[in-house]
Amino acid sequence: MSFYEFRKRILEEKQKREKQQGKQERTGGVNQESVVGRNKFSVALLGLERAGKTSLVKKLLKQEDIVVRPTYGVNLENYQYRDLNFTCFDLGGHQPFRLSLWKKFIERADSVIYLVDSADHVRFEESKQTFWHYINFAKQSAPVLFLANKSDLPNSKELSEINTSFELDKFLRNLRPFNIKKVSALTGQGVYEAWDWVVDVLCGAQQWKVKIGAAVLSDIDGNIISEAIFGRPTDQAEIANDFKKLKELTRMFAIDSKESIQSVKLESLFKKHVSHVKRGAYCLSVMIDPIDPVTRAQQIQLRILENFSRNPTEVKKNLGETFESKFPLEVEGGIR
Repeated sequence: MSFYEFRKRILEEKQKREKQQGKQERTGGVNQESVVGRNKFSVALLGLERAGKTSLVKKLLKQEDIVVRPTYGVNLENYQYRDLNFTCFDLGGHQPFRLSLWKKFIERADSVIYLVDSADHVRFEESKQTFWHYINFAKQSAPVLFLANKSDLPNSKELSEINTSFELDKFLRNLRPFNIKKVSALTGQGVYEAWDWVVDVLCGAQQWKVKIGAAVLSDIDGNIISEAIFGRPTDQAEIANDFKKLKELTRMFAIDSKESIQSVKLESLFKKHVSHVKRGAYCLSVMIDPIDPVTRAQQIQLRILENFSRNPTEVKKNLGETFESKFPLEVEGGIR
């Protein structure tokens, strides 16, 4: 896109926005265009230069044969998916473009996707500072998807390491929908699954839920206090083995985080994710599917632990019943 085409597009967007504001004033300041029933959305694609933003867009557009060049300014791409229309703001990652363009596009976007090169460990700190500075400009209702790109490379970091390096646990107390996923814009691994999450949240289909398969509560010395398995898995031997390992991971996490007032950790267990949260005198670990939003699981864990801190007698109750009474839609098929 040339500079003149870009300038023309910006002016058109400005006129459209002013027209919408005038309409709101005539209707008493009420925005009559809600998310429900909409079929047009905008997505801001952020990340440092060479993080793979344009490659991700080309993969979505099935234009892999096109040579990808560095983005200078912004590329505006229109994309149809599941009968919905999306405008992707593919923003250049060089510092001059971050300073001059990012804020205005982030403020307008219905969703924000941030890419990090998971194999470029040297730039993690710079990318982290950039992410936390600009994400504050996003709408509170805008879902944020953090993508660890280039996961196909042998030196790419795991999600648990990236979660720690970027301090993504800060989203625990944020009501904004948030998720972190591994993708490869080159091979396509995880790309469409990640995009599905954004679409589901924007359309309200997902309702920001997570399915918890098992949970373990321990004290700070690693002594198991209570445990629960949810659902009715067909392979009893497999779930029993997973659950045994879950308890071992819980004990290790409790001992490692003993000196901390609050601690969070994410790790993989076979084909599942394990989310650990420690607060005060207790540690709570849950097993979830990799496709589920980790931050939502951690929010649930934190709320249960805060409840234990306020009401110590609750700790003695059945852990499965605690989950079912407080979060009935987020456990798989009841207690087993």
